Amino acid sequence: MATTKARRTNERFYDAYLDFDCQLCELLGVEKDGVQAYRMRMKEAWYEAKELIPEWESIDQRLEVIRERYQVLKQGKSKFDDVHGKDEDVVWIQIFRERLDAQADPLAKYSKLSFEKKKKDKGIFQKLGKLFK
Repeated sequence: MATTKARRTNERFYDAYLDFDCQLCELLGVEKDGVQAYRMRMKEAWYEAKELIPEWESIDQRLEVIRERYQVLKQGKSKFDDVHGKDEDVVWIQIFRERLDAQADPLAKYSKLSFEKKKKDKGIFQKLGKLFK
């Protein structure tokens, strides 16, 4: 039986995703679903990090898309012969894995930043005191 192009693309994606997920599991110290654990850590980060790391949102969105594609294939909701995506997902995973190795991913960048809680001037006396300092 001849293998279709869509099937080969999906198989490459599936294998790349499994390796990627295992790498994230090891990195984050979780037993399964490393991609979801990475996304959860991103969501727990300070809001200011999302402004300081420009690729933050796009990476979170891409992780969500590839995880959904993997879940569709894994749960058998669709056949491997159906078209789900392109090889660019596999390339993106490979590039992101290189960034993980180089500690150039968003969470690695975030861990190098420091944040301070901003104090709010609550009352009028604090605001006046600040003016006269």
